[in-house]
Amino acid sequence: MTAHSVSDTPANEPLTAHDGPAVPAPLRVPRVLAWVGLVGVFFAAIAPTLNQTEFSSGLENLVVGTALELRRDHAPTLAYEAADGRPGWLVPTLEEEPRVKKPPLTPWLTALAIADATLRDLANRDPAVHEPAWLKLAWQTRWPTLLAACLMLIATYELGRAVSDPTTALVAAIACGTSVMFLRYGRSAIIDVHLGLWVTLANLGLAHAVLHGRRWAGLTSAGLCLGVVMMLKGPVGLVQTVLPVLVYAVWTHVAAWRRLDQSGEVPPPPTGAWRQWAGPIAVCALLMLAVAAPWYVAVDRLVPEARREWFGEFSAVRGEQPSRAYTYVALLPLLFPWTVPFVAGLVAAARRRGPMLLAVSLAIVPVLAMTVYKDRKDRYLLPVLPATAIVAAHGVMELTRRRTWTGLDKAMVAQHWALLVTAGVVLPAAAATILGTKYAPTEDGTPWISRPWGAGLTIGLGLLLAAGMLVRRQWLAALLGATVVVMLAAQAAMAPGYARTYAGQSPMREIAQAVWASAPTADLYNAHPTGKRADVSLSIYANRPTRWISTDDLKSLAPANRPKVVLIKQGPGEPEPAPPTPAWSPIGKTRRDKDWWWAFVLGAK
Repeated sequence: MTAHSVSDTPANEPLTAHDGPAVPAPLRVPRVLAWVGLVGVFFAAIAPTLNQTEFSSGLENLVVGTALELRRDHAPTLAYEAADGRPGWLVPTLEEEPRVKKPPLTPWLTALAIADATLRDLANRDPAVHEPAWLKLAWQTRWPTLLAACLMLIATYELGRAVSDPTTALVAAIACGTSVMFLRYGRSAIIDVHLGLWVTLANLGLAHAVLHGRRWAGLTSAGLCLGVVMMLKGPVGLVQTVLPVLVYAVWTHVAAWRRLDQSGEVPPPPTGAWRQWAGPIAVCALLMLAVAAPWYVAVDRLVPEARREWFGEFSAVRGEQPSRAYTYVALLPLLFPWTVPFVAGLVAAARRRGPMLLAVSLAIVPVLAMTVYKDRKDRYLLPVLPATAIVAAHGVMELTRRRTWTGLDKAMVAQHWALLVTAGVVLPAAAATILGTKYAPTEDGTPWISRPWGAGLTIGLGLLLAAGMLVRRQWLAALLGATVVVMLAAQAAMAPGYARTYAGQSPMREIAQAVWASAPTADLYNAHPTGKRADVSLSIYANRPTRWISTDDLKSLAPANRPKVVLIKQGPGEPEPAPPTPAWSPIGKTRRDKDWWWAFVLGAK
């Protein structure tokens, strides 16, 4: 039975309970309806929660801070410098310094979504005006990323069709959208979500070229998408696209030669096939360079330190602690509740061989390659999520092809339902009782959700799951539907509670509010002893850049036309910092992780 023969087993032959549920009919959903449904359902379910969390993520703050600085302080031109002397959008800045470590496409897209009215409200000194504006900013900077995440579901669906069949593709798209990884990162304004969309689109073009012989169309579209990938995060996108496809192509070529050799046939000359690929590959490379190279060439010429920043990205270890070699094992829990089907899909693909091995290569090869890179973060796995979802869907679809289930088959389905019970019944009950009070406490010490809501969710989702488990003939549709409802309902219910925890709140917003109250026109400075940037959420909520200043320069600052505010870090075990000079007065302090940051103000003359 081939990977495309989902409907070969008759759907009208129900099996006994001992053997397993009846073989379900393929999920025949019109292509356009699948597209609209995937985007509409997941966007509508997640969008209302976008502005509930403050800007508390360091990575998101880099994107939002850069986008806000683009809209506020840069001239609306793609030139390096505008006629009025302001910088243009060609080189984004963060804290008034060129931000060239990463290409600018994500900050550009995020900046375009910020409305003029929001900028005016953020600059208003009246707290009744600028405080509510942060909710607007959160929505406007995050919805483009959520839209990209939902479009990635369509790309996952199409990639699933390319390597398998429409039913597997639909299961893969649902598995992608209901995974913890998607629900965790799809709501944040980060580069890796946009990267996931365009990496998947590039892989779609490559898959059509390799699997279906559409060399010109596939590689032309892949070249354009790879150009966008280069404008999102640079050459790392090639590790998530070109490298795994090359591994698959080489493996299938070698395997074909071995089969011919074992059969006694004469293998064809190797040069003939490669000649057919030379033109499409050249066009793919040229299109990629045409999209991305102009920005890199211009910035290399205009920003002296750009090349050093780019090369440093390959060797630097960023973050508070060195990354562990096993960081990417996080892929397995982040696939919840599809982890076991993913493992089953790997085994099934290895046994059956065929096109599904391309999805396996797209899922595994980038992870192995990125392990060599010193900086490892679990969010870097987002671009491989679609391929892993396709492999997981393959594991699920293997069950639909079997007339008799083994004990392991039944256990795989049972554990999926058990995980849904955990997410839909146990988690709401915990959120209404111990979450927020004992575990993961909220700032006000109240549960994540109220007891009535917790009880309602527990009962409602519990009844839904019980009904789903009783469905025998269309068990696949029941399993998928229950997964969508439970996972989306759980994320919507948990988001407000998480927003009231320390992790969901900006550590610098309190200081920013103190600045607005005591010195709304002040210049902001960061006196970190090693030059490390202060939390960018300060610049976001204060709506102005925070410049670094050395200790010597800080002591020499004198009163000027505008007040000045400086932040000084107090590390664990260190004494409280003293004002730089007697002319400075403390206005507040805030905790960030294990450190305290103290704010001092120097009044205007």
